[in-house]
Formats: sequence, C-alpha cells, structure tokens
Amino acid sequence: MHNRLTSRQKWQIALYLLGLFSPLLLYVNLPDSARNWTTIYRAFPFFAAFALINLVLYYLGITVTDWCQRQLFRLFGKDVLMGFSGKSFLFTFLIALVLSIFFTQMLHLVLGGIAFLVDHFGPSMAHKSKGSPFSPEVLAYIKRANNVLSVVIMLSAFYLTINLRAFQQIKDVQLKAERLEKEALLSQFEALKQQLSPHFLFNSLSILTSLIHEDVELSEQFIKRLSKAYRYILEQRNQDMVLLKTELDFIKAYTFLLQIRFENKFEVIIDVSQENQLQCQIAPLTLQLLVENAVKHNRMSLQERLLVRIYTQDDWLIVENPIQPRDQPEPSTGVGLQNITNRYALLTDRPISYGHEAGSFIVKIPLLNE
Repeated sequence: MHNRLTSRQKWQIALYLLGLFSPLLLYVNLPDSARNWTTIYRAFPFFAAFALINLVLYYLGITVTDWCQRQLFRLFGKDVLMGFSGKSFLFTFLIALVLSIFFTQMLHLVLGGIAFLVDHFGPSMAHKSKGSPFSPEVLAYIKRANNVLSVVIMLSAFYLTINLRAFQQIKDVQLKAERLEKEALLSQFEALKQQLSPHFLFNSLSILTSLIHEDVELSEQFIKRLSKAYRYILEQRNQDMVLLKTELDFIKAYTFLLQIRFENKFEVIIDVSQENQLQCQIAPLTLQLLVENAVKHNRMSLQERLLVRIYTQDDWLIVENPIQPRDQPEPSTGVGLQNITNRYALLTDRPISYGHEAGSFIVKIPLLNE
C-alpha cells in the first residue's frame, strides 16, 4: 500500500476522470444560448483545450492525492483509509476539499481565459449585438457549479487511487500465495526424495546381504545397478526435469534390482523410440513412483507375472499395468500420484490423467520438450 503510483497509472486515472466528467462539465459550463450543434462545432478547439487543461489538472491532483495517501499510511497504518470509519471519512473529505479548492482556483483562471477568447474571437462574435454568452451572471453560475463538481471529481480521484492500490495489493497477495504454494509442493517433493533414498538403499542392501552367499556374479551386477540407480537419485534430486532417456536408463537399473528382489515375478517393458528419448523430458523419479505403485498394489507370481508397459502415444508417455489386486491389499494413500500431479502442474498446463481402463491401470504423462 505504501508504493507510489506510476506515471502511467496516474495518467490512466486522469483519463478515467476526463471521460467520466467531461460531458457533465460541458453541460454545466455551456450557456443556454450556445447549446446548439453549430456553436459546439465551431467552439470545438476551445473545448479540446479545456479538456486538455482539465486532464493536466487531474494528473496533478492525483499526484498530490497519492502523496497524501502514502503519508497517511506511513503515520496511521495501511488500513487508515479502508472501510467506513469516521477517521477514514474525515481524511478522505479533507484531502478532497483542499484539492478541490486548488482545482477550482485553477479552473476559474482557465474559464476566465476561455470566456475572454470566446467573447473576442469565438463563434458568438457574429452575434455580439445580442450580448455575450458569458455574462457576469453566467460566469458566476458556472463558478458555483464547478466548485461543487470539483469536490466530486477530487473525491472520485481519491477513491480511484485507493481502489487501484487495493487491486495491486490483491494481486500481490495472489502472487505471494502462488509462490508459497509452489514452494510447498517443491518441499513435499524434496521430502519424498529424502525418504526414497534411505528406504531404497535399505531394501537393496538387505537383498545384497543374502545374495552374496548365493551368486557372486549376480551380486556384482546387483552392486553395479544399485550404484547406478543410487547415483541417479543423488544427481537428480535438485532437478525439475531430466532427459527421458536418463529416466529410462534409471528405470532399467531399478527394474533389475526389483526383479532380483521379487524373483522375476514381474517385468517392465519399455517401448519408446530413441528420438523421443533424446528429445523429450520428464520430471525425475516419476516412473520410479509409478513402477513402485504397480508392485505395491498388485499380486505377482511365476504363473501370473506382473507386466508394466511404458510406451508413447502421440505426445504422451503411457505407463500401463494390469489390475491384479492382492488378496490382502495395502491401503492406498494416493500420495504418490498426487505428488506427480502437483509437480507437473508447476511444469506444464497439460494435466496428468490416470484411472482404470479395460482391466488395466493407466497413467498418461505429458511429454515435455527441451
């Protein structure tokens, strides 16, 4: 609320006031004898000059109003002019009154000059015998009318500046809320990755402990794949997006470790062209979460293997697995899918979709170009 208005904003408000009050000012200031289209057409240059002078006066009044408002905010707080309190009304009226006095004095000078020009050089010159349209009585009426209108105009200027400040404040609050939401989502993702690393490592080391005594060669491959997968988790933890090929290479290593763990009861089939792998990007660990979900919620055996397919369709990456519910299903929190959805909401306007379709669970992820 303490920020000063820009020159562009001040001119914008001045133009609003000009458009709003010009017809009224023209109606009040034009004598009855001059209210015909011929006179108005001939006096158009004077009206244009009058409007231009008013526009400059409005700008000056808005500039002073802006300064007064900022001083009040500094002295009494940002809510001093908000609402319908007595203090708010008093400050508003006093500032508008002082500015209107200045405005009317300037306007009287302008009106006097215009009246002089009209009387001596204007379209009424041909009718001088009938008397000047700007007689002392007419000028006195015009001044009284403009005194009242000046207060109204300055009050309007005051409230327009307040409304503009309030609108800016609302926009700032919205931007701040969006920034906080983004930071919260990123924090959730970071927390998820922090949980994944030790959990994944603990399970893998447990498998490796039993595997070393059974198959030394397989243990060596297991260590290499574990090293590759864990390096990926560490390297990509601070990245928003990675190359699709990089994520798929990680999934191959991750799948190998899970196949050892579940004794080849499940398989991941990848059908993605090299062109897409090298040109498209994906949020890191997206596929890991989806494969892990498929393993967690579906039964598998040597007779009924769990097949997870990863393929592309148009500009979507599809992850599909058959629905094979466990006899004792684990409760689903939906945190993993919601996390992926939230992360992609920060990266693209194209939403992730997922659900059951023809006996399969299908997740569609938008492919992102570099």
